[in-house]
Amino acid sequence: MTKDKERRITVQVQRGDQQSHQLVSYTMPVEDGQSVLGVLEYIYENIDPELGFLSSCRIGLCSSCLVRVNGKVVRACTTLAEDGMVIKPYKDSLLIRDLIAELPQLSYAKASSSKNPSACDKTSL
Repeated sequence: MTKDKERRITVQVQRGDQQSHQLVSYTMPVEDGQSVLGVLEYIYENIDPELGFLSSCRIGLCSSCLVRVNGKVVRACTTLAEDGMVIKPYKDSLLIRDLIAELPQLSYAKASSSKNPSACDKTSL
């Protein structure tokens, strides 16, 4: 796709901690089939290197990338990006910073019992 015809979307991402947070808007180019995680990585790499979020396996096994998109809890790595989406941490009560929230312990247990034991490498969190 040429620069003149690139598709752009605007998303809102919750920034801050439990005491103080707000939605911040970002506009960026996207490719067909780009995931929510791809959008977050673009923001981090090209717009706002202070954005906090987690990812690990990138294939939907470990749940480290859990977020809420438009109110629904999803895995950022397997959910397609769409214009106007609002991205928040998957659970505000467990919020650490931005989109980083404490993960349920079950995620690690499921990943380690899968056929791919390295699916959730804690060292990359």
